[in-house]
Amino acid sequence: MTTIPLLLFALAAVALPGAGRAAQDTRTSTSGRVVATVTTLEGTVQLPGTQVDLREQPGGTVLATTLSDGNGQVSFPDVPPGRYTITAIRAGFIDSSSTEFSVRAGQVTNILLDVQLTFSVPTVDVVAKSPSPTDSVQPVSMSDMLDGSLLDSSPLEGDDFQSLMPMLPGVVRGPDGRLRVKGGQPTQAALQVSSASLNDPSTGDFDLELPAPSVESVEVLANPFAAEYGRFSTSVTQIRTRRGTNEWEVKPGNLAPRFRKGLTAIRGFEPRFSIRGPIRRDRIFLAQDFQFRYVGTPVKSLPDEPEIELTSFDSFTRIDTVVSARHTLGGGVIIFPREIDGATMNTFRPPDVAPDFRQEGWSAGLLDRFALSPSLVLETTLAGRRFEIEVGPDGESPLIYAPQTESGNYFNVQERDVRSLQWVESISLIHNWRGEHVVKVGTDLQWARYEGESLSRPVEVRRLDGSLAERTEFAGATVQEVAGTEFSVFAQDRWRLGSRITLELGLRMDRDPIVKRYNWSPRAGAAVTVLPEGRAIIRGGFGKFVQRTALNVEAFPSFESRVVSRFGPDGITPLGPAVAFDNVIAGSLRTPEAYVGNVELNQRFGRRLLFKLGFLRRTGSHEYIVVPSPADGELQLSSTGTSGYRELEATTRYLGGARRDLTVSYVWARGTADLNNYDSFFGNIQNPLVRENQNNLSPTDVRHRVIVRGNFGLPGQWDFAPVLELRSGFPWSAVDEYQDFVGERSRAGRLPRVQTLDFQLSRPWQFRKYRFRAGLKVYNVFGSFAGRDIQNNVTAPDFGTAYNPIERSIGFVFGSAR
Repeated sequence: MTTIPLLLFALAAVALPGAGRAAQDTRTSTSGRVVATVTTLEGTVQLPGTQVDLREQPGGTVLATTLSDGNGQVSFPDVPPGRYTITAIRAGFIDSSSTEFSVRAGQVTNILLDVQLTFSVPTVDVVAKSPSPTDSVQPVSMSDMLDGSLLDSSPLEGDDFQSLMPMLPGVVRGPDGRLRVKGGQPTQAALQVSSASLNDPSTGDFDLELPAPSVESVEVLANPFAAEYGRFSTSVTQIRTRRGTNEWEVKPGNLAPRFRKGLTAIRGFEPRFSIRGPIRRDRIFLAQDFQFRYVGTPVKSLPDEPEIELTSFDSFTRIDTVVSARHTLGGGVIIFPREIDGATMNTFRPPDVAPDFRQEGWSAGLLDRFALSPSLVLETTLAGRRFEIEVGPDGESPLIYAPQTESGNYFNVQERDVRSLQWVESISLIHNWRGEHVVKVGTDLQWARYEGESLSRPVEVRRLDGSLAERTEFAGATVQEVAGTEFSVFAQDRWRLGSRITLELGLRMDRDPIVKRYNWSPRAGAAVTVLPEGRAIIRGGFGKFVQRTALNVEAFPSFESRVVSRFGPDGITPLGPAVAFDNVIAGSLRTPEAYVGNVELNQRFGRRLLFKLGFLRRTGSHEYIVVPSPADGELQLSSTGTSGYRELEATTRYLGGARRDLTVSYVWARGTADLNNYDSFFGNIQNPLVRENQNNLSPTDVRHRVIVRGNFGLPGQWDFAPVLELRSGFPWSAVDEYQDFVGERSRAGRLPRVQTLDFQLSRPWQFRKYRFRAGLKVYNVFGSFAGRDIQNNVTAPDFGTAYNPIERSIGFVFGSAR
């Protein structure tokens, strides 16, 4: 148990010797100073309010971030001698970087950087970035960003953006394998590429993947105050994709498989292939990425350790075109067929019981930017999706719940065909009046249609002795057909008052076609620079956020009705008449919403040490829940659910250079919710047992969590990248012989604590003229138990015992050199 803390201490010892030197540099004359001026329109206009990053070269590590003052100027004092670049980032302008320059001790280096509006010809060289904790396209909102290069350098469970996200302190993967962001349900968050939504409109879930090489960065915005973001109540995940370059390049990657302990079987194999280059130099650029995925997740507590098997082939095609000096046009197509065999398998749900999941489809988008004037830009986004989902069992036997295991086959067969079209139109204006304003107004129109079929078979609950306790029988096959058109209008103003204060004001109106309501979402935030050169920034705000209503909410009455019978100890004598339950919407529905407030301090110490301290509180209401009412003979859907979430995060990042980087995050959080949320019963995987609702700890309530990640350069060009996670176990509920809850839900106990260490060790190699990177990945180095399943039936002899530990496994790194 003491090995992991000792290793953490050792990692800190490796990383931190330079910290003292950096602090000493700031107290002596051995450092230099960088003064940069940011302009536009070929140097004729000085540009205030621009985010400016100082990056160490080679490697591009961000050492400092600040905003330009009223004269477009920034100053970086106490810069150690070396080679650097600066990067300017601002809404409505192309991200621009300077050429490399040198800093010498005791000297001032002056840099002039001219940036261009978005309609100008872009620089198309793709450079991997290493964002700091304060990097964000939202200077007011709280956010966390991960660079796509971490997919190559970090020991992730899978080679995809959803495997990357749990490295952020506010994101956890629940017992069902789905992501929970900032304590919310999976369907309460939004997923976007540019302005296009990638959520499944029929369930609200994330049902899409991208090839790993396509991901330039993943940013999680905790309730952004910019009103252009909508249809969520917990967070927005923004994915930026890589574009083509002016030089052709072909790159294979991730060509080595991952093995189970002892190299006995393949645990995962996710090779990829990328092509990038100019179709017409400086005008039309192509980026094409492919990735095959096979990942097997063993359930170690079942006989022969069967695996949950994921197989997919993902493709992303992106084309960018510079039509003229005032006009750019780009688009992309994602294809994402996927199969998951034994999707919900665990210790108590063997392979024959777990359903199989099948998905195929495509998503396409088009983004057009046109400059009406030097300060006025029109932006049009068009997107379309179509995909099919099938969920079903391997047989037709009744599903049987027993205290020590489930048997038979999964009870439900479901097919869905989903289509959607989206059109977002916005216009941005830069205007000076008592400060600088970046005003954006627009509309967001989305039409979606869901057609489906559902068939459910009998479900039985049996006691420890095998006697029948309950039997549920469903009506015949049903058909679902729902369509709706969402319409939104938004307006926002990012107002910079002087050199230290930025305000963000926004107002959004959404029409919910399912509950037929108009919902208003006012938001306001501020960022205040409390120390010069951006060394300390306080940001925060308060706002109302409205979640989208999934189409399957309207489809609820059309799903199968059921008849439930209960029996005495002999399994034959009825305890009363059978109860028939019809699916009924109880009262008028309202759209789920949340009120969120947060405050955050970003502090920089010297050039190497960054610190973030943030607090967030969210209060949710009108959430969709399902409650059985035997007296009325109804299974009732209402929007009376509530939730609450509080989070305190402290993150420290040490930047010791291009090959020395350590991030330590601690999160204290507490989340509560009504536990009969609609998605738990009528989402992609349906649940047949609907019991009493309670408001208590959420299923992924994690009171304490520590994430340590970094990259350390070792002799011989070796790079060592560890990821350490220490966190509280998830809460669980106890049930009796009828599968009814015993006592308070989510209060019976917690799963074992998670204490895992993964690492990647790799280096560049060369064989003749070929350069590649190769090395080793090791998962759960110390074999931490961290059981993921719990025996929660009070009648079982092993009640309270945890099973299904996290497996120790080994993978190999083999791909193109970075």
